[in-house]
Amino acid sequence: MTYKHLYRIVCAAAIACAALTSCNDDEVVKSKKEYNTVEVAYPQKRMIEVWDEYSARLDGEKSVEIRARVSGYLEKIKFLDGDFVKAGSVLFEIDPRPFQAVVDANKATVKEIQSKIMLAKNNLKRAEELYLSNAISKEVLETRKSELASQEAMLLSAQAKLREAELNLEFTKVTSPISGYVSRRRVDEGNLIDGSSTLMATIVSRDIIYAYFEVSERDVIRYSKNNLFAQIDSANHDGPPVKIRLMDETEPSHFGKLTYVDNSLSSASIELRAEIDNKKGMLIPGMYATAILRGGEPRQCLLVPELAVGTDLVNRFVLVVKDDNTVETRIVEVGDIIDNMQIIESGLTEKDRVVINGLQRAVSGRKVNPILKELK
Repeated sequence: MTYKHLYRIVCAAAIACAALTSCNDDEVVKSKKEYNTVEVAYPQKRMIEVWDEYSARLDGEKSVEIRARVSGYLEKIKFLDGDFVKAGSVLFEIDPRPFQAVVDANKATVKEIQSKIMLAKNNLKRAEELYLSNAISKEVLETRKSELASQEAMLLSAQAKLREAELNLEFTKVTSPISGYVSRRRVDEGNLIDGSSTLMATIVSRDIIYAYFEVSERDVIRYSKNNLFAQIDSANHDGPPVKIRLMDETEPSHFGKLTYVDNSLSSASIELRAEIDNKKGMLIPGMYATAILRGGEPRQCLLVPELAVGTDLVNRFVLVVKDDNTVETRIVEVGDIIDNMQIIESGLTEKDRVVINGLQRAVSGRKVNPILKELK
């Protein structure tokens, strides 16, 4: 083998080694670059309406227990169980005969006293004429006046008793004080009704349904700060909007207004009430539903994916990639979660690049290879 041939072999080997070394270096760089790659995105800015959900129980606007005002034997029932009844319609009739007898007796007493008053007036008139002619003394005249005044007082008392008796006779017809749906009857014909205790039926209105729900002390403070309670106008049945979602629904089906807030907290919560229009009659008192209350006016918010927000058991934070591609841990204050997006109240700007994917590769203080993504 000549020297020239040996030289060629050595040069070829050197070139091959250089090429292999260069290839390995490229793979290391490529591997390192892939290891540091993270996906980042700018926070999304949009108008947000925050709706808070609470468990609610539904009641009728009006609910009345039907009881008689007088005692007696029940003679007739004038409705069918579950009927819709109008205000003023007769529901029960109690035997009126004993009450009619009392009315007749009081009428007779009134007429008797009225005749005595006529006699007393005539006696007084004659006494006045005799007194002018000095035929009787002034004491006799005063006696006649006293007799007339006494009979007139007795007439007032008798008339009051007559009105009471007529009212009791009227009360033998038990009427509905409101329009609504009547329950099953609690008594049957022939039973003795005790006017002070016997429950005969109940009536509940359904045109307007009340949704009662309780909110925590924390929410009370938040609603007070954003003037939610100040928007309530109970006199005009107006206030912040409320939606109602029934148990088998995925979207709200009924809508109303928040019209009442209790005057004090109980067990760190306070009771609120919404008025819900129920003219279609789908809501029934006693139901349970979800009340969805708008927590404030629409406002501009910054949002990031919920999974991009971490916690260290003390603070909430996100990882931000700075201009020099180094990672920074940024402490943030968070709000509600809307469609898997976390509202950021403070700590971020819309120009910050937030790590949304590859969090395990983003270490605070180290450089990364950021790939910008758009939040949808």
